[in-house]
Amino acid sequence: MREKKLRDVIILNVVGIFLYTVGIRCFAAPAQIAPGGASGIAILVNYVTGFPVGLFCSLFNLPILFIVWRKQIFPPQFALKAACSIVLLSLMTDLLEPVLPALADDPLLAALFAGAFMGTGLGMVYLGTSDTGGITMIGLIFQRKFPHLQVGSLVSGINILIVLSSGLVYRDVRTILYATITVYISGIFMNNLVNDSNSRNLMIVMSECTDMVRCVFLEEHAGITVLKGEGGYTSETQRVIMGAIDRADCARIQKKVEAVDPHALIIVAEASNVIGKKFGHMI
Repeated sequence: MREKKLRDVIILNVVGIFLYTVGIRCFAAPAQIAPGGASGIAILVNYVTGFPVGLFCSLFNLPILFIVWRKQIFPPQFALKAACSIVLLSLMTDLLEPVLPALADDPLLAALFAGAFMGTGLGMVYLGTSDTGGITMIGLIFQRKFPHLQVGSLVSGINILIVLSSGLVYRDVRTILYATITVYISGIFMNNLVNDSNSRNLMIVMSECTDMVRCVFLEEHAGITVLKGEGGYTSETQRVIMGAIDRADCARIQKKVEAVDPHALIIVAEASNVIGKKFGHMI
């Protein structure tokens, strides 16, 4: 089980970083789009000096990650995974440059697809309990130094500054607009991917065979809560079983519940975001 989880984490990180690399190499950099973050700075530096994008990302992100690790903002295990992700992103970004095509004939399409690939890639890395470093970690360092600062506002301010700077570097105000589109689309794709992974089906079961129904959930290793309820018509006390169930397991559990109690009332509703306990934790 542990080996399977490790394999899933590795696959999520490798595929996510590859998709992020495609977003940079195929769309963002060729279309002169600097979508904020360390990658945006790297694209601008590469345009001005020719310095490799991937190498710049490592030189920018690894020292910041080291400071974050020393200040114990993140656990050592997470810092190690983040370091591996940063190095892998740098290698892919530079080594795959000759292989990946530059698709920047239409700047608007490039902005849209850059956001889609980068947002999906970042979301997969996030689900793989890792990170690619960047401006967010700078925000965390500043928050540790100045607790009254809000990380989100600080990070947004820095990213806005990077996007505005792209207009000066490329000497074209349209690059600011395209970068804004990329940042917006990237956020949508990342949020949808992460929120969808945190969604579950909320299953509520009212049955006269509560113990048998509870055994069904326990056999499936599904966490449940047993509530005390009261019948609206009969005023009789009864127990209600409630649990957040993975979508893939919901139909199977429902059939098992119906098998042990054909008269059970089963309510299944979508829970769009389940956070807490074992759910929704990145680190």
